[in-house]
Amino acid sequence: MRFTAPFSTVSLLLLPLLGMFLNAPALSSAEPLASERQDYGDAIQAIDKGSWTEYEQLRPGLDEYPLAIYLDYFQLSKQPQKVRPTEARRFISLSEDSPLPNRFLAIYLRKAGKDRRWDDFLQVMPEEPNSIELKCYYFRAKLAAGDELAAWEGAQRLWVHGESRPKQCDPLFAAWLKAGQLSDQVVWARMLEAFKAREGSLLRYIAKKSSDKLAPWSDKLLAVYKKPEKMRSQSLPRDSAYSADIASSGLVYLARYSPEKALTYWEQYQQELGFSAAQVQQVEAAIALRSLFAKTEAHKPWLQEALTRLEDDKLVELRLRWALAEQDFPALEATLPLLSEEKRGDATWRYWQAMAMEQRGDSAAAALLLQSLAQERGYYSFLAADKLQQEYAFNNNQPLVLAADLAKPLQALPAVQRIEELHYHEEPSLAHSEWFKVLQDADDAAQQQQLAQLASQQGWHRMAIDAANRAEAWDALDLRFPMPYQETFKRYAGAQQVPHTELMAIARRESAFFPEAHSPVGARGLMQIMPATGKQVASSLGRSHSGSDLYEVDHNVLLGSAYYRQLLDRFNGNRVFALTAYNAGPHRVERWRNKEQEAVPVEIWVETIPYRETRNYVQAVLAYNVVFQYMMGESGSLLTPEEQRASY
Repeated sequence: MRFTAPFSTVSLLLLPLLGMFLNAPALSSAEPLASERQDYGDAIQAIDKGSWTEYEQLRPGLDEYPLAIYLDYFQLSKQPQKVRPTEARRFISLSEDSPLPNRFLAIYLRKAGKDRRWDDFLQVMPEEPNSIELKCYYFRAKLAAGDELAAWEGAQRLWVHGESRPKQCDPLFAAWLKAGQLSDQVVWARMLEAFKAREGSLLRYIAKKSSDKLAPWSDKLLAVYKKPEKMRSQSLPRDSAYSADIASSGLVYLARYSPEKALTYWEQYQQELGFSAAQVQQVEAAIALRSLFAKTEAHKPWLQEALTRLEDDKLVELRLRWALAEQDFPALEATLPLLSEEKRGDATWRYWQAMAMEQRGDSAAAALLLQSLAQERGYYSFLAADKLQQEYAFNNNQPLVLAADLAKPLQALPAVQRIEELHYHEEPSLAHSEWFKVLQDADDAAQQQQLAQLASQQGWHRMAIDAANRAEAWDALDLRFPMPYQETFKRYAGAQQVPHTELMAIARRESAFFPEAHSPVGARGLMQIMPATGKQVASSLGRSHSGSDLYEVDHNVLLGSAYYRQLLDRFNGNRVFALTAYNAGPHRVERWRNKEQEAVPVEIWVETIPYRETRNYVQAVLAYNVVFQYMMGESGSLLTPEEQRASY
C-alpha cells in the first residue's frame, strides 16, 4: 500500500506561512494530468471490480496525483478485514486534512466489530466513538479486554433510551443483565424515556423487568400512558418520587391533544405533589406549546405568565405570530419584551415593534425604528424602506479581491487540488465534503474570505457562498449573489414572461446555484424540482424527460420556470402565493388563505405562514430578487402594488 502524505490545511492557510508555497509545484502540465486522470478512473474501476493485479499496476504512477489518497481510501475500504491496525492508523494520520478519516473509521470499525476483532478495534479507536452502533462495539471490546467497569457503565448509558437500540448492542446488554447490573432505578429511567418517545411496545416490555416493589408503579405509568385523560383516577401519594414522574409524564402526553384538560390537571397536581424545576419546565412548556398551536383562547392569561417563566424564544414567537394573525397589536407589544435581548434585535421583531408603536399612535418612535431598519439590507429592511417611501439601502457591494500572491499558494493546497479533480471526475458530493473540511479548518475570517474568492474564481458558486457566509462577509454581494447561467435564465424567463431575476432568486435559495443539489426529500437540481413535478411539467410542455435530466441546468430551468409560471397563473400573478406554493405546495396555499372577511395585510400573512421553512423561503426569495435587480442595475420593489392590495 502507498500513501501520499498531504500537508496540514490549517497550517497552509495561516497567512504568515503562505509565502513558503509561492514556489510550490502546481498541478502537472495538461498532458501528464490528462494521463493521470485516465489512470485514476481506470484504477477506480479496478477497485470496483476487485481486479487487484490491475490496480497494483496503476497505483505507483499515481503517487503525485491529488486524488491518490482517495485510491488508498477506496482500496482499504473495499477489504477492511485485511487492514492491520498500524496501516489503519497511518492512513488516518496521512489523510487528516480531508473528510476521509471518519469515513474510513466507520467502515473499518464496523467490520472489526462484526468480526469480533476487539484488539484491532481498540488499537484504532481507543476512545468512545460517536455513533450508537460503534459505541456498542466499543464497550463490547472493553468487556473483552477485561474492563468491566467501563463496559457496564457504557451498557447502562446505552440501555436507558426511549427507543430500541441496534442489534449490535444485544450481546453487550445480555452480558450486562447476566452480571446483575439492572436495578429498579435503571428500569424506571428507561420506562420514562420510552413514555416520552411514545414507544408503547418498548414501555410494556421494560415494565416486565420491574421488581415486585416497582411493579405497582409501573402499572400506574402504563395505565396513564394508555389513557392520560383518566390519570386523575390514579392514586399518586405525595411521599413517593414516582408520583411526580407519572403525573408530569402524563400531563406532557395529555397536552398533545387536550391542552385545556392538561392545564386543569396541572393546577390540581401542583397543590398535591412536589415537582422538580425540570418537571415544571417540561410540563408548562408542553401545555404552552399545544395551547399556542391550538390557539386556545382561554389560556391567554396563563400563557403570558408561563412564557415569562419559561424564557423560551420559540414559544414567545408562536404567541407573537398568533397576535399578528389576529392583528392584536396591544398583545403583540406586551409579548415582545418576553423575547431574549438577542432575539428582540432581529429585523423581524424590530419591524413589528415599530408597527405596534404606530398602531398606538406613537408615529415618531415608529419612524425612528423603521429608519434604523431601512439602513440595512433584507426583507424587513426593504419593507421598512417602503413604509418610509425611501429607496432601498444596499450598503454597497464590497467585492473581495484575491491578491495574486495569495492565489497561487491557495491553489497549491492539497485540499483545493483534490476539489478540482473531484469536480473533474463528477464527484460533487465528495468535493463539497472536502470544502466543508477546509472551511472548518480555516478558523479565521480572512482565510475564509480568501477561500470564498478562490471558489468564485473557479466557478464553485455554492462553495463561494458557503465560505462568504461563514466569514460573515455580508456585503460581498458578488460572492454571496453570483450570477451564473445568465443566458439560460434570461431565455426561459422570456419564454415564460417572468423576470429572470425571480428565477435566479429561486435558484439561489433552492440550491445556491449548485446543479447537482439533491434534497433529503428528493428535490433535484438548480431549482430543486421534485421528480413527480418534473414529469408533470415536462408532459405539459410536450418535452421528453427523465429523472436524471433534472441535474442538467438547461432542462432544470426549463421546467422550473414553466412550473413557476403555472403557479403564477393559478394565483393571478401573485408572487407571494406562487412562491409559497413552490415551496410548500399549492394545496397548502389554499388552506392557509383567509376568508375575505378575515383577510390580513400581506406582510402579516407572510409572517404567519405556519411552516418556518416556507415563511423564511418566501421572505428570502422576495429579498433576493431585489438584490439581483440591484446587482444588474435594474430598479424594482419588494412587492408590487397589486400584491400589497390583494386579499390574504
